[in-house]
Amino acid sequence: MTAARTGDPIQGASLVLEVDGELRYGVVTDRNGFYQIGGIAAGDYVLCASAIGYADSEQVVTLPPGERVTISVRLQESALALEGVVVRTPGGGGVVRNMGMQRVTPRDLRRVPTPAGSGDLASYLQTMPGVVTTGDRGGHLFVRGGTAADNLILVDGMPIFQPFHIVGSFSVFPEDLVSGVDFHAGGFGARYSGRTSSVLDVQLRDGDRNGYRAVGSVGPFVAEALAEGPIGGGGVSWLLSARRSLVDETSEALLGERQPLTFDSRLLKVSMRGSDELRCSGLLVQTRDRGQIDPRDASSYVSWENLVAGGRCVVLFESALRLVEVNFSFSSVDNAAVSRGSSRFTSGLSRIQHDAHTTNMVGTVPVNAGYHITLDFMRSDLRELFGFTQRDDEISGMSAYVETQLPVGGRLEINPGTVVTLLPRIGIEPRLRVGFLPFGRDSGRLEGAVGLYRQDLVGTSDLRDVGSVFMAWMRAVDNAPAQAIHALLGWQQSHGEALHWSVEGYHKWLEDVPVPRWTAVTTFQTQLIRASGRAYGVDARIAIDLPRFYGFVGYGYGYIEYEATQREFGSWFGEPVQQFHPPHDRRHQVNAVGNLEIGAFNVAARWQFGSGLPYTPVLGFDEAFDYAYDLHEIGKELGTPRVVADRPFTGRLPVMHRLDVSVSRGFDLAFGALELQAGAINSYDRRNIFYYDLFTARRVDQLPIAPYAALTFRAPRVAGATGQ
Repeated sequence: MTAARTGDPIQGASLVLEVDGELRYGVVTDRNGFYQIGGIAAGDYVLCASAIGYADSEQVVTLPPGERVTISVRLQESALALEGVVVRTPGGGGVVRNMGMQRVTPRDLRRVPTPAGSGDLASYLQTMPGVVTTGDRGGHLFVRGGTAADNLILVDGMPIFQPFHIVGSFSVFPEDLVSGVDFHAGGFGARYSGRTSSVLDVQLRDGDRNGYRAVGSVGPFVAEALAEGPIGGGGVSWLLSARRSLVDETSEALLGERQPLTFDSRLLKVSMRGSDELRCSGLLVQTRDRGQIDPRDASSYVSWENLVAGGRCVVLFESALRLVEVNFSFSSVDNAAVSRGSSRFTSGLSRIQHDAHTTNMVGTVPVNAGYHITLDFMRSDLRELFGFTQRDDEISGMSAYVETQLPVGGRLEINPGTVVTLLPRIGIEPRLRVGFLPFGRDSGRLEGAVGLYRQDLVGTSDLRDVGSVFMAWMRAVDNAPAQAIHALLGWQQSHGEALHWSVEGYHKWLEDVPVPRWTAVTTFQTQLIRASGRAYGVDARIAIDLPRFYGFVGYGYGYIEYEATQREFGSWFGEPVQQFHPPHDRRHQVNAVGNLEIGAFNVAARWQFGSGLPYTPVLGFDEAFDYAYDLHEIGKELGTPRVVADRPFTGRLPVMHRLDVSVSRGFDLAFGALELQAGAINSYDRRNIFYYDLFTARRVDQLPIAPYAALTFRAPRVAGATGQ
């Protein structure tokens, strides 16, 4: 199924076969707009297709006995209710999930106040109950107890390692680029492997094949531009996007203090649609981030860069009703940090990846299968005041998977699957997802999942410093992969089109979690140890969706605990086993989002609350002397000041909460469309702590109240050559 104007595949569309108005068969399209219905008796049917933002379609089809039939469906975009056309509005937003996966649309991104001309995936993800971030100075995302390195992030099927910008409201994925996002907070299927926490699968839209379009936006936080259009008349299009932060230039006037935080990104996508059976695309993404976590400490900074390049093709073999997707990609990330002008850390990771996926019908049962081949190159240069560590390594990976969908009795769907790993070691990861409709309708759905997940490529950060966003990539400790067992159970309920709610509980058993070896002296520790642990909690959400109002409230409770034996610690605490809560263990969080249309104005608000994150109290200070090159007279000379830490993470920072608001209005002009947006981040100017500088005894806060105004101009679409 594709969009009639652009040719983009439509994911999550509903197709049903009816006879005399009675539903006989139903299915939902996959990420490539592909659908399969098996076990259908020969005869005449009405094929009904519907998707959010598109006009419904109906057509009469005749299915002959013993034959396979391919039917392509094209839906017209529509924002109006026309005679004989029903446009379905979004229902549920962040509440509705499918087998544990939440589908995020551009409209969802637009609902969350963002200090820019459009919504952003980073701002939206922070409204999820199980997602924890460190604050305004971003870069890392923690999902249901996992670390930032435990998240698998894909853009058009290609891995990207650090797509969230140093200003926490922004990512590489603004609203205008995104076609849709699949977010798996846990319990994901066998298609995804190599990570133990979550999956964020971002699909970018193709450029317009039938006309040229340009969009520009500017505000005090970011300036961005987008252009797209066809190439010739052969069904080829391009999409170009660029954005750059302006925080460094505007913050002193806007916030009263300069915030030396900068980022920029560039993206180019070229798409080719040979026919309904063949689609190919090439992608190039480049990003850069740099800034001072403490705006008054000019001797310290952190930076990172991403590069993604590759291509993918999707081919439908009609004769066999088989869909094949093939991806080739190169991805890299380089990051660096300088601490107080003395310690310099650099780390890099490059991945070459090839993967292929196929969807087939075996009798009446759809079967998905595929493989991944990866080659990772890690490099790190971690310099300490009194030492030097340099490491280069590589990991070869090869795995295959198979999963299927087994309907049972019309109400129960069982999705078993397994991942078979051949490199760097042989292993099996079984997984099972189950959906049950006890009332025979989608209005009430019970879902559960259980599975085993392993990860050989790990990333470590300085756990002592809650403000650190530097990550060093390396092989798992003692070549023993990190391991997690997921179990989740949830219920979601819809009451008509307006009210939706859900609740989901989860438990993760963690083994061989890589954490820095703990010492009482607060230096970046490059030696990793293995810890075990557990993470459990519950996410509850409720949404109200009315013609002119949308509201969403989510509550998340989470508990994370690591455990390591005393021999793994560099300091003696007098007990054989140590339990501690890592710095992303946020016990309670609440998010509330509201959108209200008042005439031509749209008013949006988001309130967030989070209980305090763990931190490590200080026992005191001492002075260290380096005797490698000189003998010091300790009675006359001063050594290098050091902080001596207490037991790990026995303290809690204060709670944080803030309110973001925005008001926007659009204007239709003769030469294009103009949208004005004004708002404020942290509108009641709450002082939320970011971290406490132990050396200077100075508190560093997150952003104060930050008013902003953004202007977006959309040039009128200019017709181009007509594609296929």
